Amino acid sequence: MKQRLSTILLQSIPVLSFIGLIYIFTPEDLLVWEMLKRNPHELSNLFSYTLMFGCFYANYYWFTPRLYLTEKYLSFLGILLLLFGFIYVISNQINWPMILGESQNRILPPPPHLHLTPPPPSNHPDMGHHGPMNPPGIIFDFGKSMILYLLGILFTTLFRTRQFQYALTQAKTDAELKYLKAQIHPHFLFNSLNSVYAMCIEEEAPQSGKAVLQLSNMMRYVISDAHADLVDLEKELTYIKNYVALQELRLGDTAQIDFKIEGNSQSLKIAPLLLISIIENAFKYGISPEEDSPITIHLSIQEQLLSLLVENKIHPNILPKESTGVGLQNTKQRLELNYPNKNCLNINNNSHLFSVSLSLELNK
Repeated sequence: MKQRLSTILLQSIPVLSFIGLIYIFTPEDLLVWEMLKRNPHELSNLFSYTLMFGCFYANYYWFTPRLYLTEKYLSFLGILLLLFGFIYVISNQINWPMILGESQNRILPPPPHLHLTPPPPSNHPDMGHHGPMNPPGIIFDFGKSMILYLLGILFTTLFRTRQFQYALTQAKTDAELKYLKAQIHPHFLFNSLNSVYAMCIEEEAPQSGKAVLQLSNMMRYVISDAHADLVDLEKELTYIKNYVALQELRLGDTAQIDFKIEGNSQSLKIAPLLLISIIENAFKYGISPEEDSPITIHLSIQEQLLSLLVENKIHPNILPKESTGVGLQNTKQRLELNYPNKNCLNINNNSHLFSVSLSLELNK
């Protein structure tokens, strides 16, 4: 509730600022309706401000998120210029005196700096050619309107960009905390340490040191490397390999894991801890001690395109009771924040198989 109220208050700032600018720019005698409707110049200005106000909200909710933040700068600038041109043409073509029923002899002249040709008298033969559109000698103040338009666009773009950066930072911080908690969760640690302990008793522990080292490397990656915006893809893949290896150690013959990585990961970057929730989800909900539990994890890299396929068998006795989908939902949000228009995530859930496929265009 508090967050929603805060958002409403923040969005009210540009509204109040814009209204305040209009009030400052408007002459005092035109704040009275009887005077305002006699001044077609100011009516055109007021109408243009209303249209601009709609453009500011369109820029905040659509143009900036879908064009500016996705680096489509030419389209962004082109649309904004076209909109201002539309406002200019429309505001300059409406004959306000005729619409409001004001006689020509009561119309106030435009400001001297516009140097406009006054309209012909009502009995002039050319006057009949001017209808509600295309009035003679009436134009809105281009300079003043351009300043207000640029200020509004600049403010809404900066405000929306700041919100996007904050959401990106918050999502990364939340992901780091959640995965750090997941790795030090007692259930995970107890299972891993029990597996290492059992190996030490049953054999002279040729793999025990390796298992402990894998666990140590995972903790080091989460604590030290995952704070960056982007990490080397090789480090992320090493983390995944260590995670899968520990799961194989923990599960033994309970799970039939088909895990492979293909392609060259050198020089590529990725948002940290982005892929692991998809893989972790398969182990969390795809393992049953009473049934076969096949898990497929195929990851391939072709130039800058990463493809991931994760599949697991659905166990009815596990999924309805424990599945929450929170991890995959967080992954969707991070993909939209970190890789807008550069990812394709497909989730298929039938009665027997749960699969997740992801295609991702990576950074170098």
